[in-house]
Amino acid sequence: MKALMKLSAVACLLVGLTACQPATDETTTTSPARDMAATETAPAQVEYSFVEGKDYEVLAKTITTSYFDKPIGARGYVMEFLWPGCPHCQHLNPTINAFALEFPDVAVIKRAAPATERWAYDARIFFALRGIAGTNLDDELIEYYQRIAENQKRLPTPEDIQFFLQEYQVSPSDFAEAMNDPTLTAKLRIVLEDMKRADLSKVPMLVVNGKYVVTAPAPHDPQDAQRYFALLNYLVDLG
Repeated sequence: MKALMKLSAVACLLVGLTACQPATDETTTTSPARDMAATETAPAQVEYSFVEGKDYEVLAKTITTSYFDKPIGARGYVMEFLWPGCPHCQHLNPTINAFALEFPDVAVIKRAAPATERWAYDARIFFALRGIAGTNLDDELIEYYQRIAENQKRLPTPEDIQFFLQEYQVSPSDFAEAMNDPTLTAKLRIVLEDMKRADLSKVPMLVVNGKYVVTAPAPHDPQDAQRYFALLNYLVDLG
């Protein structure tokens, strides 16, 4: 627990900067046929190769979905562990949303990580908003954190959160009740235990079908995104 807390405290500085480890198995596999590269300038299909130990790792114990997660898609699911205040999570969010739109048969499940005291506070906000009937403001909340960070170089205060509630017409009393709901603590405990079990010490981290941890670098341009999407689909189809 203490090791996870220490590592998580610098997660936002490390994610995307940590080099991938060389593959222990040099044999590669080809991505399932999904035309991810059909463009006007490059009509030919691109075949990608992925290596275990470099692009992804296989978990010894599967992370299962819980009662507070959205239903699994027809093909499977991609579970993202994030912190709303992490700039890398903020920048990755549009890419993850684009994947969800392009492949609606794969459920994208977002979980806020409660790995430090501050992260736990933000995770409570994240899940409390979901606990209010008819409210799903995951993306809006992440974007709000990003705006405050970019414009004011800080994290949101409780006063900022109240302004957010007002902006999206969320009842402050309903939100306060959701924040104090005992089941919320149980949700955070499940998320933290799953992270410990999978040895996830940074964010953002993607786990496909509860078995495969994505270790390939997050995409920074459309070409990288094509390969990233192909990797996610490859892992989904591994089952």
